[in-house]
Amino acid sequence: MACAAGRRLERLREDEDEWRQRKGLRGSPTTTKGGRRRDRGEGGADAEHGDSRSARGRPTAAAISAVELSDRELQEPSSSGLGRGSGDGQESLREEEEEAREEEGEDEDDEAGPRSAEDGFFDGKSYRLVSTESGENTILINGVKMHISMSKRPSQDAEDKCKLIKVRKGSTVLDICCGLGYSASAAARLGAKRVVSLEVDANVLEVARQNPASAALFDPEGPIQIVMGPAQESILAFDDESFSGVMHDPPRFSFAGELYSQAFYNEVFRVLKCGGRFFHYTGNPGGRSSIPNGVKRRMMLSGFVNVKWIDTCQGMLGIKP
Repeated sequence: MACAAGRRLERLREDEDEWRQRKGLRGSPTTTKGGRRRDRGEGGADAEHGDSRSARGRPTAAAISAVELSDRELQEPSSSGLGRGSGDGQESLREEEEEAREEEGEDEDDEAGPRSAEDGFFDGKSYRLVSTESGENTILINGVKMHISMSKRPSQDAEDKCKLIKVRKGSTVLDICCGLGYSASAAARLGAKRVVSLEVDANVLEVARQNPASAALFDPEGPIQIVMGPAQESILAFDDESFSGVMHDPPRFSFAGELYSQAFYNEVFRVLKCGGRFFHYTGNPGGRSSIPNGVKRRMMLSGFVNVKWIDTCQGMLGIKP
């Protein structure tokens, strides 16, 4: 699989070289060890070779995302309604990758972040419950907040998302990336008869057990079922049209590019019932729109219709026709 991914990434770079030649640009881009793009000189020699892998030998999130995008998408003009005009698909992809790299360099919440072993360290990561401005808790992983914590309570934000996908009595809901379980708990409160919540990190659930507002996650009599494992693998086990609504609240693009891929959205489309709704939280990364634009474009390629930005919940909403 790694070899196939490498071949696809090389083909992507060749396509980009051709695009740059058509545009009359000098040189061709390459990737350095830091994952940043730079141009080769006219002679074609790299100032720095590097590759698209992290220091531990695993592909970077941006590289994974780039490899999994189809050739068709790379040539697809942007169709976003977020205020950025349409443009070449190659340019849009590079903007998404660059924004993901900039995300990785953003400052963490040092003031609220963990400062001692008492805050909780597991498997080389730090975890901590912190109170938001609303008084409810959110979780910090390595100092990065996992929930909106401006004027909204996390529980209210979760309920708003549930209402976007029309959760009501008897609904069947897929909650991707459980976290502290606010979305799954809100779906249960609104009457869903079955809520399947996917989570890859067992340590997050241990932190959730310490959060009073997450109690519904662990109620043996409740409708919530937690499935452990990578979401892109867990979703493969569900039958077609299993859910009336899907909520997706992934980590940042730079941390989990596979959860923003075309292949993943195709699976979400498959497991959703006809007429079902899919809400994908993206956040509003510094007011930039390339990542939300890319999400919208790939959702549409998967078959979702009426895909639109929901400002109050900072994400994309689409419907399976």
